Amino acid sequence: MTRVIAVANQKGGAGKSTVTVNLAVALGQAGRSTLVVDVDPQFDSTAMLGHAPEEAPATIADVFLGEAEAADALLRDAAPGVDLLAGDGRMADVELTLVSQVRREEFLAEALHEVVGTYDVVLLDCPPNLGLLTVNAFLAADEVLVPISMIDRNAYKGAATLLRTLATLRRRRVDVATLGLLRNNVDPRRNTYQTLNDALPALDAPLLDAEIPMRSGFHDATTEGIPLVLRKPDGRAAQAFRELAREIEARSVAPTATLAEVA
Repeated sequence: MTRVIAVANQKGGAGKSTVTVNLAVALGQAGRSTLVVDVDPQFDSTAMLGHAPEEAPATIADVFLGEAEAADALLRDAAPGVDLLAGDGRMADVELTLVSQVRREEFLAEALHEVVGTYDVVLLDCPPNLGLLTVNAFLAADEVLVPISMIDRNAYKGAATLLRTLATLRRRRVDVATLGLLRNNVDPRRNTYQTLNDALPALDAPLLDAEIPMRSGFHDATTEGIPLVLRKPDGRAAQAFRELAREIEARSVAPTATLAEVA
């Protein structure tokens, strides 16, 4: 059964794209067929996988505009076990056109309907706001993963706002769960980490055990367009993403073979 997971935080800089791409690679390495859908107009996930929008057969913007089908837009094998539906800077304009559309929150779910079932996991990289593109991702997803940068108090506030939005959607009978809060950019020696870590229970959301450490290598990997899990596979950060992948699998409602068995 396919799991569709939106990766979101209202605050930019929380590490959404970094988490999306490296988690996707870790899942791919563990034998899970994975699709990354780059909904963010900044298309960072696309760049982190070493691609540009113009390299794709079509982009997420073309799919939203009805100019291409999702199946025809895919960049196959963007990383081992990982396909990509590339992002596009035009998505900022696409979001504006959605305002006047009927059932505007359901465009993404409908666009992905035919391809979702061919993957084990679909990861949706959301914009750093709670606009229509992010709401589209929530309606297309089963679960939401919320990265929180543990060096940024505003990332905590962004997560709190996002969780309130999810609660509102659930009251409106949108069936989307909170997969968990993910501590990112972790350096336990910093006072900010201790302060935020003590505050996380107040958000009243599942807290994942996996923590993604702060590493300068993430910046180098982004510049080179090679996910850190591939660039430095034996490093602590890569190990942390593999641990995250296994933990997410363990939280599956109806798991098949566990990632621990195939890793």
